[in-house]
Amino acid sequence: MKIAVFFATIFLMLFAFHPLSAQQNDPVLTVKKLFTLLDNPKSPINKEDQCFKEVDGMDVLKLNKPYIREYLNNLKNTGLFSPAYLSEKEKYYQEMETNIKKDGYASNRDCDEYTLSQDPPENKDIMDALQKSKPVISGNTATVTLNFKNIHKYKLIYKLVKVNNNWLINGIDASFPK
Repeated sequence: MKIAVFFATIFLMLFAFHPLSAQQNDPVLTVKKLFTLLDNPKSPINKEDQCFKEVDGMDVLKLNKPYIREYLNNLKNTGLFSPAYLSEKEKYYQEMETNIKKDGYASNRDCDEYTLSQDPPENKDIMDALQKSKPVISGNTATVTLNFKNIHKYKLIYKLVKVNNNWLINGIDASFPK
């Protein structure tokens, strides 16, 4: 009798935790985790402005190179971004450094990095859109598209890749109303 109860308990535990592991493999969950982090003002991924030591309006005059390393490491430690995404971020800062040396300044992006918008949607609107989104999965790639009812035709598109059985953000795109 004790053996039957033991095996029944093991079976129930495996069955009960199976959906949890499946959820961890969901591309939408990766994007939700990103916006949960971004909603926390103390999150280290909210500190990109510290990468810029000296600015004049939208122009970056000097980079904070030690902090750039720390910032990129913070992004990596979230476990949400692909190596290719992180490499592109590193190239972004290297290109800024090249422009500063050449021209005395580098132009900074004039929009939110994760929503590609000057007036990003509220976090609650992003979470609502995530609740309604269905990922399009093709092998080891996925796309999560967010549609916003308040902003007609504005779409956020998150491209993800599967690395070591985890969905990682590989790119962000947006389409805007015309």
